[in-house]
Amino acid sequence: MTRFSAGRDGIEARLPAGEIAVLSRLVPLLGAVGIDADDPARSRLEPTVYEDDPAASREFNRLVGAELGDARAEDRERFAMTLADATSGVVLSGADAAAWLRVLGAARIVLASRNGLFDDGLPEGIPTDPETALVMLLGYLQEELVEEMLASMEDRG
Repeated sequence: MTRFSAGRDGIEARLPAGEIAVLSRLVPLLGAVGIDADDPARSRLEPTVYEDDPAASREFNRLVGAELGDARAEDRERFAMTLADATSGVVLSGADAAAWLRVLGAARIVLASRNGLFDDGLPEGIPTDPETALVMLLGYLQEELVEEMLASMEDRG
């Protein structure tokens, strides 16, 4: 089943209700990153920029940290708004599709870091636990969306 198809007005997203329900959990998941001080996802989403220079890392975070946080919040908001419209099919603009990719990618990082998948990697075959299955689904959706974004670029070019 193709969930995304490139068209003249953008990329149409057609998602089953079950996937919409699962994807709707991503916004709160990402919004909660770092609330718990021991959350391994925070260091994956906000890595130390200069490992050998803590002062430079603090300065980097001071200069761009709020801007990055605002951009992530805007992506989550755009994702949530377009996802709400996806029950009847929604056409994603280029900016919408880019926000979807960033939200899907960030969610994969959060889930993978919380479940040790960076250390162990993804299992072969069909996963047995729901979190790993979700990481794999999000990767599949990213891949499919990127393919359609590239197809839409080729159609224009």
